[in-house]
Amino acid sequence: MRSCFVSFLFLILSSGTIFSQKDLQVTYLANEGFLLRTSSHKVLIDALFNDGYGVFAVPPKETLQQIMEMKAPFDSIDIYMLTHYHKDHCDAEMVQTYIKKHPEIPLVTNKPSLVFIDGVCFGFVQLTKQFREMTPAINESVSETIKGISVKAFGLKHLSFIKNEIDLEEYMMNTAYLFEMDGIKIFHSGDIKLNALQDYIAKHKKWTDKIDIAFLYYELLYQGDADLELILKTLHPKQIVLMHIPPKKIELWKANIEKMKVKFPDIRFFAVPMETQTFHFENNSNQ
Repeated sequence: MRSCFVSFLFLILSSGTIFSQKDLQVTYLANEGFLLRTSSHKVLIDALFNDGYGVFAVPPKETLQQIMEMKAPFDSIDIYMLTHYHKDHCDAEMVQTYIKKHPEIPLVTNKPSLVFIDGVCFGFVQLTKQFREMTPAINESVSETIKGISVKAFGLKHLSFIKNEIDLEEYMMNTAYLFEMDGIKIFHSGDIKLNALQDYIAKHKKWTDKIDIAFLYYELLYQGDADLELILKTLHPKQIVLMHIPPKKIELWKANIEKMKVKFPDIRFFAVPMETQTFHFENNSNQ
């Protein structure tokens, strides 16, 4: 009995955190990249890249090395998720190296992302046993349980970038995810604006999935309280984290978020790579 207690105490001290079944620990990497940890699961999403197009943040080199070598806190990862293959979310060679080096970790993403990585890294398809392809049609969803984590993937239109009246992102496939870890329901939007969310809801009449915490592309709340009210009425999240804020806009959005907290106190963002916060959900969404 004493040896079991000592082992348990060592586990707590080595992790540096005591987890309850209602806690979600979030470590920010850059842009939309996060390590998400609950009492028995760890998920990495949009974590491996080193190109911010000169505008967006990138993970520190030492952090990328830690991820590659599965050093704490990046050990014991259950699944690696990817929303889309833009360079500020995905470095093809890094992703290939990572899953090849760690054959126990499945890669959850859409078919266009797999095709892109395979085009950059010839022979990537040889790792197909690790692929968990989830490619919903636009405004549709598909679901699967992967390593004990229920995952629902949504085909939500990537935000538009108009040049000469042409949407340069017309063919970019963005996958948003809703996944449940130890009873905590986590939504990650990927790169979308409100029109994509509104199109999905219009087709399905309403949003029916419960969300404990929503990680949202920051321009979903571009109009402040008006957009926030729409998000609250449709998604009903308990917590909101805004993501992908360019470093040059951090101070502006820090002020914007402080204003929105008057209406919804449980909204925040991460500004510094490897910043970690723990979210507590007193009433779990599966109850």
